[in-house]
Amino acid sequence: MLNLPLRNMFEKKRIAAIDVGSNSVHMLLVEMESPEEYKIIDSEKEQVRLAASIDSDGNLNSDALNRLLSVLKKMKEIADFHGAQIRAVGTSALREAKNANDFVAKIYKKTGIDIEIISGHEEARLVYLGVQQGLPIQDKSTLIVDIGGGSTEIVVGQWGEERFATSLKLGSVRLTQGFIQSDPLSDENLRSLELYINTRLEPVLSEVERVGFDCAVGSSGTIKAVKSLVLGLTNAEVPPSLHGSILTAKEIWIAKEAILRSRSLKDRKQLPGLDSKRADIIVAGIFVLSAITKILGIREWMISLTAIREGILYDTMLRDGVWLQGDTSDIRWRSVRSFGQKFHIDEAHAFHITSFSVSLFDQLYEKHNLSNSWREYLRSAAYLHECGLFIGHTGHHKHTFYFIRNATLPGFTTREMQIIATIVRYHRKRMPRENDEVYCDFDKDIQKAVNICASILRLAVSLDRGRQGKIHEIKINDLFMEKMSLSLYMRAGQDIELEMYEAAIEKKAFENVFSSSLEIVLEH
Repeated sequence: MLNLPLRNMFEKKRIAAIDVGSNSVHMLLVEMESPEEYKIIDSEKEQVRLAASIDSDGNLNSDALNRLLSVLKKMKEIADFHGAQIRAVGTSALREAKNANDFVAKIYKKTGIDIEIISGHEEARLVYLGVQQGLPIQDKSTLIVDIGGGSTEIVVGQWGEERFATSLKLGSVRLTQGFIQSDPLSDENLRSLELYINTRLEPVLSEVERVGFDCAVGSSGTIKAVKSLVLGLTNAEVPPSLHGSILTAKEIWIAKEAILRSRSLKDRKQLPGLDSKRADIIVAGIFVLSAITKILGIREWMISLTAIREGILYDTMLRDGVWLQGDTSDIRWRSVRSFGQKFHIDEAHAFHITSFSVSLFDQLYEKHNLSNSWREYLRSAAYLHECGLFIGHTGHHKHTFYFIRNATLPGFTTREMQIIATIVRYHRKRMPRENDEVYCDFDKDIQKAVNICASILRLAVSLDRGRQGKIHEIKINDLFMEKMSLSLYMRAGQDIELEMYEAAIEKKAFENVFSSSLEIVLEH
């Protein structure tokens, strides 16, 4: 593998992490002072109840769009004022709404905020990543449960690795809509709710028991609300922060009994310590929490106020800071390597092509001005470019396109997988056409970036055509001229006639994309 200089691993910056949840929208705006430390500049939270705004046809209604637009415009103003990079993710409600893509497109057009709709597994991973930033759980096998509005994420992890992760459609808003149909609460509704929750939890929690865990952490608004209620009911002193505090099984039963005694919504709103905005959904939330506690025999929960937003922050920092090989905390690079190994790729060749691609990308930065995200897409595409050989050589670029496009890789969104797949699709044969599948769905800026990355990958592949690593270094010269020069440094005694021939062919796409002629020169 080439010994390329490392790119700067960390740059001080401001990031606004926005979690577009099924119940609320949260923003956490921070200044990253180091890879391990950040300073909170601002935070915002607004209840939008997206899960409750999905109609009988499975579509989010216009009222939900208007509410979300109003909230996100405000958050965008705050982020822009502080010069912060925005990263927004959408969870359960947006995953399931049939019109989610159109909904998100309208949000982007009106606010400039591009919401990534993430899978349930990815949501669970980000929750785990966020909890790790706030609690000393690295060396412990830890169960983490996050009861959201639309779904409940359950993760068991240790040393930064998820040993088990899943997302269940057991969110407090979803369950309230489905089962809390009377006010005051009816025994029939409560029995149906309890049966439904237990039926769906038991098979999942049996797997959690098999994996095993040392401690349990709750990171949702539900567990915080339950603890606040217990403090109010017992007239206990309220600590400055609930982060790291303990909620016992006994306290959960105390809270549940108080909630069930308050059969009407009006009575629940009067419960001491309970946020009145949660009075309608706390019933479903505590039923999920108590069911998990009982089935797994959990004696106490540790409360975490860090969760998905902090996970988004840390994940964004990792994305911007990773280099070619990644590191032990880079789930995306681990995912890419694991995926490639499933197809028995030639790793030596893959690393060589990836090295060339990343080197060219970095040296051409002043020409393309693409973000670090595109550096990572190219890195991933270069490493995986030959997965399709698993089927056969003919059309292997198309096979690889299909494999990656339909893959689910931890750490990547669906759209990111489509981008990586499309870059690979054009690493050989022809360059993209406007009406090509997937490519035609990208906006012009993404199409332009895909063309740049594909042209770089094509040239990189040609420079190891013989698959023997004959060239050990490449340098681009005269970057600001209409004519660029690519210097190739060979290993001693090597013949690169084949590589020169292939590079002469593939440089045409490169020249078209960069609007510059390219001279390839051998250096000894």
